[in-house]
Amino acid sequence: MSAERCAQPGALAGAGVEVAATAMVLGYGVLLDRVLPELSHVPVNVAAAGLAVFLANRAGASMDDMGLDPSRLASGLKLGLLTVAPIAAAVAVGLAVPWTREFFLDSDVVGASGARSIYELLVRIPLGTALAEELIFRGALMGVFLKRRSPLVAALLSSAVFGVWHISPTLQSLSTNAGAARAATGFWAGLGIVSGVVAVTAAAGAGLAWLRLRSGSIVAPWIAHTCLNSFAWLGGRIANVM
Repeated sequence: MSAERCAQPGALAGAGVEVAATAMVLGYGVLLDRVLPELSHVPVNVAAAGLAVFLANRAGASMDDMGLDPSRLASGLKLGLLTVAPIAAAVAVGLAVPWTREFFLDSDVVGASGARSIYELLVRIPLGTALAEELIFRGALMGVFLKRRSPLVAALLSSAVFGVWHISPTLQSLSTNAGAARAATGFWAGLGIVSGVVAVTAAAGAGLAWLRLRSGSIVAPWIAHTCLNSFAWLGGRIANVM
């Protein structure tokens, strides 16, 4: 029997793990967005991220594969902090342009109380969203892909899944976001908005994956992800009074 044939069962098994991991992540995303009550999102997301890391480790991904090696913490912190100013500048530009400013005006943000804003900025965004999603996508999922793929391919695959993950919340935002509601005037316009968000979030995922691979730590993309979402939330509050 040839060496190629001997390798086939292991290759198929590895591909099966990748497909199963992708299906589990996307299925969980729909469950989170469509079924589970909002109050449960933070604890459930954190628990799901922990489970994802555990399962990826059992599937063969090491702590280093998932960006969880403690020895890489300092490099992750350093690179992550370098992203804060550029992200703040990008959000400021978005607020300064009237056309893009509309996309900050989400009713969930604009109508939030002060207490809700504090909860969003200190709990939900950094822990329930950024940390959980980084552990799932740039940690567990990319760690699984890295077992059989090059770093570039692993980053692209995990980023594509990250983009698809945002389809369901984008569909919901078509009725709550002023910019999206204005642009989505029909089926094809709505499809264009959703496709655009998938492309943008996949590109953002690629940037976060680069931070993860460059620093060797999940901390770098976690900081960047937290800053992006937090500044966007604050941008919505600011846009409402501009």
